[in-house]
Amino acid sequence: MMKKMAKDFIQRFFLSLGIVFLFGIIISEDFRNGLAEAVSPVLDPVYEALPIHAVIFILAIITATYTTVIQRYSIDFPKFKEIQKKVMEFNKEYMDAVKKNNQYKIKQLEPKKAEMQKLQGEMMGMQFKPMFYSGIVTIPIFMWLWIKTQNNASILVPFHKTAIHISDPFIPFLPFPWWIFWYLLCSIAISQVIKKVFRLG
Repeated sequence: MMKKMAKDFIQRFFLSLGIVFLFGIIISEDFRNGLAEAVSPVLDPVYEALPIHAVIFILAIITATYTTVIQRYSIDFPKFKEIQKKVMEFNKEYMDAVKKNNQYKIKQLEPKKAEMQKLQGEMMGMQFKPMFYSGIVTIPIFMWLWIKTQNNASILVPFHKTAIHISDPFIPFLPFPWWIFWYLLCSIAISQVIKKVFRLG
């Protein structure tokens, strides 16, 4: 009983911490800078030793590994897939009835709508929970990267023949800097490899 209470307390603490981090960076610039400074003693030596695109690649490995493992152990995947299947089947059946204007079928399905909405809410909660857990690590790293990339000089980077500033847009006229594209590309690719190798998810 005590062990379960301690486990629940730890889970609630880290979940709350992740929520504070997420909303803190939206509300306060000082909070963003504070998170970046907190991880600077660990990450600054890496930044000084390697090119920025290599630093981003290493951090993408760390965050992708952490996030994938968190997802694996915080989401009940069999239950998630079961709920997903029920919701998809209901939506398909309901949309088909609407498309054919089958009022009898629609009336039969109406009582199930509240149940399906509840299941969809449960699915959303299952997806958000690991996001808040992983945010404890990923958000400070992301804030540190945000500051470091603003100060970085123009460099040669993958997929570009000429030197660019790492904060330049990856696609002209869109506010999507190159470093975020590179981080997401590395992170997604590494996550897929981790899931395949360790059969996670």
